[in-house]
Amino acid sequence: MKLLISLVAVLCLSQSYAQTQTTNYTDTRLFAQCMFDISDQSEMQALQNEMYNNPNIEMVRLDYHTQRALIITANLETLSRADFISWFDEYAYTIHCVQIGVHGIDVMNPYPFTNCQ
Repeated sequence: MKLLISLVAVLCLSQSYAQTQTTNYTDTRLFAQCMFDISDQSEMQALQNEMYNNPNIEMVRLDYHTQRALIITANLETLSRADFISWFDEYAYTIHCVQIGVHGIDVMNPYPFTNCQ
């Protein structure tokens, strides 16, 4: 009888722990892409390295030659245009042609971006 009660207690605690772990994590990955204007390649590289320190960013690609960015997020359910632009710090004012979507579901606009305002 003691064994049965112990087994039930362990199962209940395990289930509670498992539910706690899954509620704090999301496997939704978003993508965001845009055009930017950064004339110094070393400053662009420093910005890319700084973005990798953001826990909400899984992957960053800033391309100096085409002046475009692609970012894949981690642990975010939503990403606003304003939040995305803020990741570019002092270069935020140069961001244009922003597209945000769900990675693997929404279609990324191909380069060159022709539907920009």
